[in-house]
Amino acid sequence: MILVPAHQTGAGTSVPQSRRLPESPLANVKCRLAAACGIIGVFRARTRATRTAKNMLRETIELHRQGRLEEAEQGYRSVLAANPANGEVLRLLAGLRRQRGDLAEAERLIEAAHSLAPDQPGLIVMLGAVQYEAGKHEESQASYERALALDPNIGGAHTALGHIAFLKDDHKLAEQYFRTALRVGEDPQAYTGLGMVSLGANDAEMAIKYFTRAADLAPNDAGVQFSLGRGFMARGMHAFAEQAFLNALRLRPGLPQAVHALGQLFIETGRGAEGEKQMRSLLNVRGFEMAAEIGVADALRAQQRLDEAVDAYRIVLNRAPGHQAATSVLLWALGQLNRSDEALELVTTQCERYPDHLGWLEQRARMLTSLQRYPEAVVDWQAIVDRDASNVVAKNHLAQLREWLGENEVALALAHEVAETFPGDEQIALLRIRGYLRNGDDAAALELLTQSSFGVLPDTLKRMGSNYLGRIHDRRGEYASAVQSFKDAQTGLTSMMPGLAALPADIQRILAEPSAASIESAPIFLIGVPGSGVEYVAGMLSEQAGVSVLRDRAVGRRNDCFDGRTFERAIEEISSEETETLRSEYFSAARAAGAAAGTTLIDWIPFWDAHLLALVKRVFPGAKIILAERDLRDSLLNWLAFGWIPSAALSDFDAGVDWLVRANRHARHGLGNTAVPHLVVDSMGVLENPATAGADLARFIGVDALQRSEKFGRPHTLGGLDASFESGHWKPYEPILADAFARVLAPDPL
Repeated sequence: MILVPAHQTGAGTSVPQSRRLPESPLANVKCRLAAACGIIGVFRARTRATRTAKNMLRETIELHRQGRLEEAEQGYRSVLAANPANGEVLRLLAGLRRQRGDLAEAERLIEAAHSLAPDQPGLIVMLGAVQYEAGKHEESQASYERALALDPNIGGAHTALGHIAFLKDDHKLAEQYFRTALRVGEDPQAYTGLGMVSLGANDAEMAIKYFTRAADLAPNDAGVQFSLGRGFMARGMHAFAEQAFLNALRLRPGLPQAVHALGQLFIETGRGAEGEKQMRSLLNVRGFEMAAEIGVADALRAQQRLDEAVDAYRIVLNRAPGHQAATSVLLWALGQLNRSDEALELVTTQCERYPDHLGWLEQRARMLTSLQRYPEAVVDWQAIVDRDASNVVAKNHLAQLREWLGENEVALALAHEVAETFPGDEQIALLRIRGYLRNGDDAAALELLTQSSFGVLPDTLKRMGSNYLGRIHDRRGEYASAVQSFKDAQTGLTSMMPGLAALPADIQRILAEPSAASIESAPIFLIGVPGSGVEYVAGMLSEQAGVSVLRDRAVGRRNDCFDGRTFERAIEEISSEETETLRSEYFSAARAAGAAAGTTLIDWIPFWDAHLLALVKRVFPGAKIILAERDLRDSLLNWLAFGWIPSAALSDFDAGVDWLVRANRHARHGLGNTAVPHLVVDSMGVLENPATAGADLARFIGVDALQRSEKFGRPHTLGGLDASFESGHWKPYEPILADAFARVLAPDPL
């Protein structure tokens, strides 16, 4: 049996030779021609298919270029369906998906293309860019580093690594990458990066130079224009910044970074309405919602639409409860609106939400301090110190507040601790001086007062130091030096005592007129000259049950018939209608100032003019007057040494002496007149011995007896220091102040 060659019949197949057909030379030729034609047909078909695919790809690329992304994507996917291993189409489709925001698929497509051409660094660079946009900065960094391993001269990779380093706040490394990129070739993004580094170093001038060069190289790059605008903003060149931001938006309409920056510029330059419009356009832009909400709130604040701004900042805090900047500005806005309760509630909420965050606790402590809620503030400051014993700032506040609350020895101990860290702190130095003076250690107080740094204190603190120096001189019997120090302590302070004219004769006639029936709840007026201790009598009376003492005129105006009216008007005829109006205005203002219904009203009038006797008699029949006084020489000395109310400093000693003489005569005018009953009390006697010296005063105001309080006794001021000399302390000062004492005792009439 003969076997047919395998290439003819198929391997392993045998045919008996007796059954073979005879071979025809012609048939063999035809078979070969047919085979050749088949091969040619296949080749032509393949050629036509290749041409069709190429044409289709060209058309798809053109669609992509025109922005017809949906059609272009269909075209790319059709080409890939026929040839899944087409690396170029994988790369193009990846770029399209990146444009459409599908960074995950773009990354997969690039990785597929890279697997087909693992030695092409361009694909790895593209992969790094997509990963960067997706926020996968570690992976992006690794990709760029792989690309540089294949080709260290890829400037774009160095630039990208610089931006990643910048995001990580490693500005030094970022600058190295940017400069390496520029050694490869001028790259606008590298120049932009160097500009950002310069901005981070607060070198706006150099930043503008880098950004300007980047703009020269890439005039149509919206990102570069945006960066240039930031540089101009940092330099305060707002007009140039605005133009750069507008250029960025012209090149890429709606670029959110540029819209936000333009809105900020408008807000900063007082164009709040325009800024609000920009910020509101970003409210629904992905990734910019929070920045837009803050921007809207800032714009409302810039327009002084504070109620709306408060609501807007609350929206921000609903989204991000711990947002420090939004909370701080919201607190400011609430403060401007005098909504302190809401502000305090907000900070308290933050304290509860973040119990480990001492910053919120400190914020509340500061707020309570500013609201003069000192006991509550002390609790917070103490909590901070308990949790952080090294917090010297908290100890500083705690020391001062404990002193305000009269916890003087505790305050002094804290002050010593603070001084170890901050020996030059003026407030703490003054607190320590007060402690030394209180404890009788004049030498230690003098040592602190005479330190060289004490002479450069702010005026307010310097005056306090002068006063303490005067106290030391007084204790040492150095009375001339004490007088000079006390004068220095009041130099430059506000002195706004009203003029006191001579009394017209009509006053006596008016006081002699028949009196009307006493009105219900007729007030009692408390008067007294500077240095008399009248302010301490007012404080003592405010401690009595059933009594309302108004002391608001000492720090401001109440705008009733005793404030802001001409005294001459009081001695003219007043109609019954006007009397009722004046009386109604007075009691309405008194209630607003804190007078409680059903209590005896005592109204301290610091600047008394005897013309007001006519007003009292006619408008407030049944009213009474308490005159708190002491030896005028003691009054003058105490006014000099301890001051009085804020607007009545003894800054001009001679003028003050003359005014004190007139003020005393006005205060004493009308004594003994039954139309307006007076009670003269010895201020110091009543304060030191209320049971006996204050008996007449108790009956006068309608109480059984003056109740003792820890505030009774000789008045004290901050740090427990005396706020008044003992009665008769004027005597050792007579040789120095003889002329002034003689003038205040002169019998000359007004």
